[in-house]
Amino acid sequence: MEPISDNVTDEEALRSDLLIRTLNSWRFFLLFTLPPLAWCLFVASPGILRVMITLLSGIVWFSCWRLWLDAGYFSLIAADNNARAGKALAFIWQRDRLHDLAFTERQEGALKQCRRTLYWLVILWGSWLVLLYVR
Repeated sequence: MEPISDNVTDEEALRSDLLIRTLNSWRFFLLFTLPPLAWCLFVASPGILRVMITLLSGIVWFSCWRLWLDAGYFSLIAADNNARAGKALAFIWQRDRLHDLAFTERQEGALKQCRRTLYWLVILWGSWLVLLYVR
């Protein structure tokens, strides 16, 4: 049986497809915020600890939105239209730096955001599990 490759032979196209699939992991990150949030809503007593878990969950949700946005952008942006996309993104977000980024820099930034989201998720779960253990 031959492996399914979706006719991807170009290394750059393969990298872009894999990046988009990696960025689409935001769904699973978001899913992992639900147990701590459910604890905050139904079990935790009002206080600073409840606020802390809720804020950490909010940070993860915001980061997931960023990953969702990046996945959508990379489904439209390729190396050949990077300059035009940079001009449009600089206009949308009012940040001149977005105009000058190379395509690989955009990809590296998106992966950095993905790692950052995962770190925030680990901090959320670590904090939540410590609170469950202490209480």
